[in-house]
Amino acid sequence: MNKPLSAYFNFDSLRVRLLVLVLLAIVPPVILTVYGAWKERQQAVHMAEDNLQQLTQLAATSEARSLEGTKQLLSVLSTLPELRADTRTCSDFLAKILQMNDGYVNFGLIQLNGDVNCSALPLNGKLNVANRPHFQRAVQEKTFIAGDYVFGNALRKHAINLTYPVFDNNGNVQSVLFAALDLNYLDRFVSDIALPAGAVLITADSNGTIIARRPDPDKWIGTRASQSLFDVMIKVGFGTSELTDADGITRLHAFAPVGTNNISNFKVSIGIPLKDIVAPANYLQMMELTTLAIIALLALLAAWFVGDVIILRRVKALVKTADKVAAGDLDARTGIKYGKEEISQLARAFDSMVASLQQHESDRELSQAILFAEKERAQVTLESIADAVITTDNLGNIEYMNHVAENLTGWKNIEAQGLPSTHVFKIINGFTRESVPNPVELVLAQQSNVELIKDTVLLSRDGTEYAVEDSAAPIRNRDGWIIGVVLVFHDVSDSRKLAIQLSHQAAHDPLTGLYNRREFERRLELAIDTLARQSKQHALLYLDLDQFKIVNDTCGHSAGDELLRQITALLQPLVRESDTLARLGGDEFGAFLENCSPESAIRIAEKLRQTICDFHFVWQDKIFPIGVSIGLVNFSTNALSLPDLLSAADTACYVAKDSGRNRVHIYRHEDHLLAAREGEIKWNERIQKAFENDHFHLLSQRIVSIQPNKKNFSFDELSLVMADEFGNLIPNSAFLPAAERYHFMPTIDRWIIRTVFAQQAAAIKKEPNGNLHLMFVKISGSSLDDDNFLDFIKEQFAHYALPFDSICFAIAETTAITNLTRALEFIGKLKPLGCRVALDDFGSGMSSFAYLKHLHVDFLKIDGSYIKGMANDPVDYAKIEAIQNISGVMGIETIAQHVEDEHTLTKLRSIGITYAQGNIISPKAPFYPPATE
Repeated sequence: MNKPLSAYFNFDSLRVRLLVLVLLAIVPPVILTVYGAWKERQQAVHMAEDNLQQLTQLAATSEARSLEGTKQLLSVLSTLPELRADTRTCSDFLAKILQMNDGYVNFGLIQLNGDVNCSALPLNGKLNVANRPHFQRAVQEKTFIAGDYVFGNALRKHAINLTYPVFDNNGNVQSVLFAALDLNYLDRFVSDIALPAGAVLITADSNGTIIARRPDPDKWIGTRASQSLFDVMIKVGFGTSELTDADGITRLHAFAPVGTNNISNFKVSIGIPLKDIVAPANYLQMMELTTLAIIALLALLAAWFVGDVIILRRVKALVKTADKVAAGDLDARTGIKYGKEEISQLARAFDSMVASLQQHESDRELSQAILFAEKERAQVTLESIADAVITTDNLGNIEYMNHVAENLTGWKNIEAQGLPSTHVFKIINGFTRESVPNPVELVLAQQSNVELIKDTVLLSRDGTEYAVEDSAAPIRNRDGWIIGVVLVFHDVSDSRKLAIQLSHQAAHDPLTGLYNRREFERRLELAIDTLARQSKQHALLYLDLDQFKIVNDTCGHSAGDELLRQITALLQPLVRESDTLARLGGDEFGAFLENCSPESAIRIAEKLRQTICDFHFVWQDKIFPIGVSIGLVNFSTNALSLPDLLSAADTACYVAKDSGRNRVHIYRHEDHLLAAREGEIKWNERIQKAFENDHFHLLSQRIVSIQPNKKNFSFDELSLVMADEFGNLIPNSAFLPAAERYHFMPTIDRWIIRTVFAQQAAAIKKEPNGNLHLMFVKISGSSLDDDNFLDFIKEQFAHYALPFDSICFAIAETTAITNLTRALEFIGKLKPLGCRVALDDFGSGMSSFAYLKHLHVDFLKIDGSYIKGMANDPVDYAKIEAIQNISGVMGIETIAQHVEDEHTLTKLRSIGITYAQGNIISPKAPFYPPATE
């Protein structure tokens, strides 16, 4: 079956490529031929230019001789006396002259006013030529002038007027002699010049009128030369140029002036058709190209047939064998006899390759089985992990989703494949509800790992929202090119809710729900800073309940908590939404009235006082009247710092108490003098003096195990006391609130740590193999907020070479909850080193259990108020039992503090409390330095 012609001219085939190589070999001779013909044409043009220039110069010289003869004739006639005779004598004389000189149309004499009063031919009337240029120039320049073309109406001939001045005896022009030269006569001067075939000779006057032409002079004389030709005549003057004439033929023209400027302004041009000049070179080029075409055709035919025999048949054998191998026939071979040339080497290599493929086929099948098993293992792994996994291609289209990703996005893997990741993984900001950048697109754009921004929410297909955290990374091939993206994310809704709750707890009091002291001081300090830029009027209220201690001591801890909650419910509706109401500690409250005038501040303070005064607290069968003392400070500048402002409010509150309680006192500067003598304000100075005089001391109290068969740690809890000027010890409950208020706690905590670490290191050095006491060191909230406190502790451990496991740091429950982030950081940095951590005064609220699994403490010290009342109060007993049960599940040891009798100790032991502390076990004793109570 014959193949179609298109099969032989497939431009991807080897045959066509051989033909192309042959054609490429012909290209250089063709280029050389074309270039040679171009050079021949250039040479022909140059030769034609030289010949034309000579002919043009010859024609111009001939015409110039004619004009020169006329000039000589007129010069002789101008001297004859007959011209100065009367008109008739002059006319007869010129008529004779006209008869004697062929080629002239007329002779005449022009007076200076332009009247022609003497003419060889009779005049039909009066003739004046004063406005003729040749006449005017002859008078002005006093020389021979060749005028432009004219047509004689009387004789119907083409002519040019030639003028010459006639001078009197003084050398002045008295008249002008003219001669009208017949242009046919002028044309005869160039008729003897042998022009090349197709050549055109043109002579034009200064206006561009043709006054001589070869061939066809009768047709062209008196007409205008083409504008392009005339422009070149004027501009070039002498030279050559290629132009298209009025007859539409492109010619090579040569130009020359007729004589010098004192003879005429005429120009002569001779043009030869350009095609006639280059015709020989074109003919030669055509002959050479035809010869090359014949040679190329023969070469192509040879390449067609010879290439088929020598190369293509063997290549086809290779292709046929390759097709068989591609179809799975690994027994196929080329059948080409091996030689040393390239195709034989290719056939040998091809046969070897097929043999190698055949040999390793079994290995490939084994590798496929192994790869399939690995793929299945990876698939099972991805389906088993708790995180959602999505993979995409390099365009961001989904290729795979595991089961967790299906559940979170609401899309099945089979449905999502091929869809853009932005269509399936839709995410927004949980607060602004605005779209956030897709992590897959970010990876493809940045070509690096990315993580989701904070507060990202995933919108499931069914509308469910999940708080998610994720990371995305590029998938690269062996060459490092990105071939896809893997996106890993997980549902953090629960932890994010807890984080929000923890953030709320960090700024709020857990008992009342009001802002805590830390948040209150932060807002107050921010307002003080703002006053430096913008003046505003603010007010600060410091509230201290007058009867709270009676309720607490009479009815117990629970009653006091309930009173604080009811007071909170009374106070909150009485302040504005823009105001900040906070519990500062114990029975003390604070109110920051922002943008509040002094009049409004006193009105709000009185309303708060009256409301609390009208309230009576009822607990069981008891009724307690409640009062409040309020200190009010108005401020509008940042002259007072935060400690100064709090001190002023505290002082005003003290004055209110000292003045009879249950009243509002507006702060005055002189209030400090009274408070310094009689109130708590003097603790500032007393604490400073205690540092200066080394009046701080530590007391230790033993903590022992009360359960048999339990590992018994040897505990000592340390508490701080301060000696007055007489050596009497002041309990910390008296001065620690002032120390916290005036920011002494970080300094006090550092003093305790240095003292304890030094004594503990000395004890270990003295008895290196003795029983190691575990020292309980309490840490305040102010120290937790200190960025350098952790580094200080580590430095002290290193300085004293103290084992980390010999110290247990105790943090109060309320402090830990209020400063949860700092507490987590503190525990997370010290526990891995070997330190132990206890949560002190635990149980102020049952919500405390929510934080235990995050704090990772070793011991819980149960609030002493529960221990004191458990013997008679079933509620306190149940709370302690619940604390023990939950702590046991979490592996946390419990410590009961303030154990004062055997009955209480027996009940604690029955509940399962591990350790106990109290006077019945071991009273407090001096730690260092020795102290007396």
